[in-house]
Amino acid sequence: MPRNRALCAVPIAALLVAVAAPVRALEDGRAVWVVQVENDFFTQLTNTDRHYTNGLRISRVSAPGEIPRWLGAMAAVPSLFGPAGAPVAQRWAVSVGHSIFTPDDTDAIALVPDDRPYAGWAYLGFSVHSVYEGAGGAGRQDVFAVEAGIVGESALGEQAQNTYHDLIGVDRSNGWDNQLRDEPGLQFVFERKWRSAHADANPDGHEEIDFIPHISVSLGNVLSDVGVGGMVRFGENLRNDFGPPRIRPGLPGSETFENQGRFDWYVFAGLEGRAVARNIFLDGNTWKDSPRVDRRPFVGDIQFGWAALFGDTRLTYTHVVTSPEFSEQRQWDQFGALTVSWKF
Repeated sequence: MPRNRALCAVPIAALLVAVAAPVRALEDGRAVWVVQVENDFFTQLTNTDRHYTNGLRISRVSAPGEIPRWLGAMAAVPSLFGPAGAPVAQRWAVSVGHSIFTPDDTDAIALVPDDRPYAGWAYLGFSVHSVYEGAGGAGRQDVFAVEAGIVGESALGEQAQNTYHDLIGVDRSNGWDNQLRDEPGLQFVFERKWRSAHADANPDGHEEIDFIPHISVSLGNVLSDVGVGGMVRFGENLRNDFGPPRIRPGLPGSETFENQGRFDWYVFAGLEGRAVARNIFLDGNTWKDSPRVDRRPFVGDIQFGWAALFGDTRLTYTHVVTSPEFSEQRQWDQFGALTVSWKF
């Protein structure tokens, strides 16, 4: 959605609605709630919506003891690299999400040729998170996720965007009659992250540095891709988590964190490259005629930001720069991602 005052209310609403995220703190048997807001408003580069314009996701991550044994056994994957053995913590999570995509020109009523189509995506998600521990703060996290929802008019992208625009007194997006058609969506996702042992970055202080490479695979009629990348972090007590979470697709982090009631922080920078076999928001509907553009088979993300952990709360901000995703796109996109997590 737009800028200026446009989305100032969204982070505030997220803070009010939100809840949190631990990583593997077996001594802390509480669930975690997570609220994520992604929007190009945060970059404050222009005063218009463009391409991936808004994402909202709310998740509840269970306490470790809540997961059924049979489900935990199904989700325990043998290690190819990194720590092996039984996971030190397993959690299951449920989430609800909504994403909105528009072309660059939202004033036009007619179809905008050679630009990303209008689309909404509303979905429910279910996932299992398994954490394995190694020496010196090293570790591994595996995530299996299933997302099911609807793309198209029934996703209420138009109503969500334009009702919000009316409330804050900005112009409506006029081309929603050209959005993708209704289509059920189903996604299967696997992510694996390896956290290196921590190296002391400051012999006279508490600062550490680590590296978190990852792989991810998504299969479904909404998005099918393979991602490879990594993140470097610098800060205090890095074993608290596996980096900041993102709404997919994006560099994966952890929806959980572990904190001993103190204040910890870190800054980070990361890269990811993705080979994309299908993206419904670019390729158009699977079984119906709809607007489409020529999808690029390879895309990349650059991200950097910060995380602060205090008490039962984690606050993270990520600035994301994404390479052109379709052949008609000439410039890179930018947006910000704000996440509030806390133990509840």
